[in-house]
Amino acid sequence: MDELVKVKTGIPGFDEIMNGGIVKNSIVLLAGHPGSGKSTFGAQFIYSGALHHGEPGIYVSFAENRSEFYRNMRTIGLDFDRLDEKDFRFIEALTIADKEALDAIATSILETADEISAKRLVIDSITALIALLREKEVRSFLHSTLTRIAKSMGLTTILIADMPIGATTIGHGVEEFIVDGVIVLELTSLRGLTRRLLRIKKMRGVLIPHSAYEFIITDRGVRLYVPLEPMLSGSIGRKRLSTGIPELDKMLGGGLRKGSITLVSGPSGTGKTMIALMFCIEGIISGERVVYLSYEESAEQLKNVIRDMKFDLGKLEDNLKIVSYSPQKLTPGLHYEFFRKIHDEFGPSRLVVDGLGALERHYGREEFLEVARNFALLSKAKGTTVVMTALKNLVGGEIAELSTIADNIIALWFEREKDEIKRRITILKERGSTHDKRIRSMDFKEGRVIIW
Repeated sequence: MDELVKVKTGIPGFDEIMNGGIVKNSIVLLAGHPGSGKSTFGAQFIYSGALHHGEPGIYVSFAENRSEFYRNMRTIGLDFDRLDEKDFRFIEALTIADKEALDAIATSILETADEISAKRLVIDSITALIALLREKEVRSFLHSTLTRIAKSMGLTTILIADMPIGATTIGHGVEEFIVDGVIVLELTSLRGLTRRLLRIKKMRGVLIPHSAYEFIITDRGVRLYVPLEPMLSGSIGRKRLSTGIPELDKMLGGGLRKGSITLVSGPSGTGKTMIALMFCIEGIISGERVVYLSYEESAEQLKNVIRDMKFDLGKLEDNLKIVSYSPQKLTPGLHYEFFRKIHDEFGPSRLVVDGLGALERHYGREEFLEVARNFALLSKAKGTTVVMTALKNLVGGEIAELSTIADNIIALWFEREKDEIKRRITILKERGSTHDKRIRSMDFKEGRVIIW
């Protein structure tokens, strides 16, 4: 059996779940709610083909003129002005009023495709065509005219269709049965935030692992949020990194191994933030770049804590990025994009994610676990050493579900000793290493963490 040849769409995440892209010379129906990103998806498919894959493309628009299209696409990083006429053609079709005009557009597509040896075609949208035709005529036009042009000219084609919110069928309902693939873009609401979902209802030659994927539109176009798999690349290194707390380093057998993920968990006030800050500051002193992401405290408050610890913040700030952000402002897909940009733009060697409790309160259980797990897996793939903090009292019997992805677990809690409340610390887990299993005492002295 001949292997199916795939065409890359240039949409990050989408080509990954499609095992390389959509099948060459196929016709895909892209339907979606108003504002869901259909035109952006189609334009990115054409732009990527012309710019990166040597595949000239044609974009036929029944919705906007050339200047509007070029202007709108520039806002998301698709500069069609840079494409040569031999690589891209835009066909305006704003004045279609009858079947004769429709035939003229079909002829124009055929002639243009032949002139530039086009390999990709987008028609935006066929809803305008459907309005002119009866159901039998729609089937005839799509099957006889468009299919004939696309298949005979070797065009990989995306047909865009508008889909009213609440509708269960696309157009007359026959369109889905004529094409090779059907993709539906949906606009939904998540705790008051707009969320975009992509569903693949049908796709020849591809097995899709999930029924729906969140996607976002950035200043670089469409990006699909694909949950990372546990077998993602990245491993723990042999090199040990100091936590900045000598006694804790001894308990860990010399410090945290480079590229590891550490969960520091305990009730409020046990010292999680102090340990995390010491870990960060030690990295900066060693010449590393560090990011501290907090969901609980403001950046200014954290800077004040560093000053109270008697460190010169001015000498630290070049290699320290403190980010304070509320998870209420982000869907899981936007959250992952936010985290990815931190890695790509700052390139931290050490990373703290402080306040997982706020993340857990905001998202449902499954979404929280997925977001946190993806943070950890992406960091491991980048070789970043991570410390995450949570409010669970692990020694008191509470369960931290993230413990399965943590290489190291440091537990903090309070104990009453006579008339005093004492802080306690122990190492519950250190993957691949022996560690101190004793319960130790911990306190703060002159802004530093002391363990004995």
